[in-house]
Amino acid sequence: MSSTKKAGEAVWVRPGHMSKKGTHYILRGSSGRLVVCVHGIGSYSYCFDKIAKDLEKEGRRVLQYDLMGRGWSEPAADDVDYGGEGHVTQLRQLLEELHLENEPFDLIAHSMGGALAAHYLAKYPPKSEHNMHVVLLSPAGLMKPGMIKVLRSLSCMHGMIAKMLKSGQEGEWRKDFYFHKGEAATFEVEMLEAQRKQAQNNPHSFHAFFQSALRFPLYGNTELVEGVGKMPIKALVMWAKQDKAVPCQPSLARWQQALSKGGASVETETWDKAAHGFFLERPVEASNRIKGFLSSATAPSAPAVVTVGSNSPP
Repeated sequence: MSSTKKAGEAVWVRPGHMSKKGTHYILRGSSGRLVVCVHGIGSYSYCFDKIAKDLEKEGRRVLQYDLMGRGWSEPAADDVDYGGEGHVTQLRQLLEELHLENEPFDLIAHSMGGALAAHYLAKYPPKSEHNMHVVLLSPAGLMKPGMIKVLRSLSCMHGMIAKMLKSGQEGEWRKDFYFHKGEAATFEVEMLEAQRKQAQNNPHSFHAFFQSALRFPLYGNTELVEGVGKMPIKALVMWAKQDKAVPCQPSLARWQQALSKGGASVETETWDKAAHGFFLERPVEASNRIKGFLSSATAPSAPAVVTVGSNSPP
């Protein structure tokens, strides 16, 4: 995908490598336990840059990649591949090409990426000796069907709906932040610039987002998540109370119940005065929490529930 600057567009330079199947990825670090980062429906790999760099400093390897059609990754060969199976296959093929598919690794996944992580584990379960840690940041997958189900039913209006959504993208991006001043405003500007670069330079990105909204299993995955809960994993589910994209409740309770029903060790954490992109808005706090969890060697004796507050930005 070209990184040439056109009139009125920001420079967009590919930071990583392209796989043989057309997936853009960044593999940080030369040794240490692997962490795989899976972004959300409309974002791309940049959103994990700060966390990934921190984890690398801790002596870990970190794999960031762009979902098909997003970032610098090539679009799906067929729109049907924007469903669950196509996204799982993309990740598996990337791990196989990098000879990482049999290595122990941990997962950090945001929004749709959380549901994708669950679908990946359902097909490729970890071994008990892998001691897998899974960090889920406002994961989709158990949300109310609501407008998503309505959108999918209005097939004759998809063209018109797509135009409306595309014209309002920037407003939706801004909703991922709670505060719009102080230090948070600096991080918001970074996020908006990254999203604008994708929109300007990748003509497939919106189509990939829209087709994923139509085809990916964003709800109705209770049994699948319960199955993942039976696996030898430790999970940390983090959510912002003011999340408008994937509302905290009832989704958080559903994830906790489904994973716990299977017997998994589950910690939950809610962040007050924060929105869908809370880990972008408060990167140091999020990174420190994630590093601490990934370094934990044993499971808590009982499910842990934590509420994280926030001071107003200066």
